[in-house]
Amino acid sequence: MLRALTNNDYTVSSIAIIFISALLMGVNGIIAFMLLFFISEQQFGRDPINKHGLAEGKSRLGGVAIALSIIIGCCSHLFFQKEFGYQALFMELTPTIFLSLLIGAIGLIEDFNQNLSSIKRLSLMLFMILVGLYMMPELIPINLPIFVLVNLNDSFIVIYLFTVLMICGFINAGNMADGANGLIATIFFGFFLIAYSLDNSIFNFSVIISLIAFIIFNVVTGKIFLGDFGAYAFSTLVALKSLEFYANNDLSVFFLGSILVYPCFEIIRSMIVRSLRKSSLMNPDNNHLHNLINTFLRSKGLSKHIANSFTGLGLAIITISAPLALYFSGFSIESEYWRVVFILQILFLLFTYIFFEKKFSANTNHCYN
Repeated sequence: MLRALTNNDYTVSSIAIIFISALLMGVNGIIAFMLLFFISEQQFGRDPINKHGLAEGKSRLGGVAIALSIIIGCCSHLFFQKEFGYQALFMELTPTIFLSLLIGAIGLIEDFNQNLSSIKRLSLMLFMILVGLYMMPELIPINLPIFVLVNLNDSFIVIYLFTVLMICGFINAGNMADGANGLIATIFFGFFLIAYSLDNSIFNFSVIISLIAFIIFNVVTGKIFLGDFGAYAFSTLVALKSLEFYANNDLSVFFLGSILVYPCFEIIRSMIVRSLRKSSLMNPDNNHLHNLINTFLRSKGLSKHIANSFTGLGLAIITISAPLALYFSGFSIESEYWRVVFILQILFLLFTYIFFEKKFSANTNHCYN
């Protein structure tokens, strides 16, 4: 029977990850792994043991390790290309990256103190995004088909406020999916593979390498997860880069939606269900699809760690495989068929959720005790 990692297993796994990092990802991968290993061993920034969820007691600072790895990776690439300098480094760190780090700082406070209310976090988030988008008006998608359809494409303020709300919603969707090993990180890895193919910057490459290291470490050991800093910062970055790609390329919005379908599905489903049940939209819960699948796997005798990793990695691979395969096989990013792909994915997730919710929702909280 599959079991949780013992200390000896963890040591062997750590050595294996070092070799994998060296072979597949070079210096950047080794740096990322060493940061993850060091931070995961620290006693600060941990999820409360008595918190219901998939990552209680684990380090919440995976996002910090990834961010440091990306910065070091960018610096090392510039150094080896003999272009290292403050000017070259700041050319890589765009306004969207700075805004993402500022949003991430809200989550970092919560990672350490865990006493910042949802209202305060949301208020700070809304304010920063309002200011950030005001400074970057070129990212506001005024030509989005839905705005043209309802004759709102001339109403800049309405579209501006709608975009702010959508970004906030996506950030919370990313945070909602964190905790299941490999889930949101693998989805973002798929996004950045496409981002690198559209913009082969050093930053995008370093993000890919750092995410690979995190996914391997997270799935194999289960000792660390993105945390609020990681979920907030990377969700913001993905949302802003999506707007950037939409503004600079002729592509279907459903192309981006198909890659990021799981967090989009979960936040919309959660908001609809809570509204129908007249429950607060601000309070967290464990009734998400990844929680239900984890419950099912635990009921089959799998350990917490194994069930968590199978849940997160499995869901991520299932949802990103089709769009990645279609994209890299030459399927046009402008095609209207992405709408069909997105709808099929939503239907698949919906029916999967209904199936597991009927069978296992009554036991959702029991598997964490």
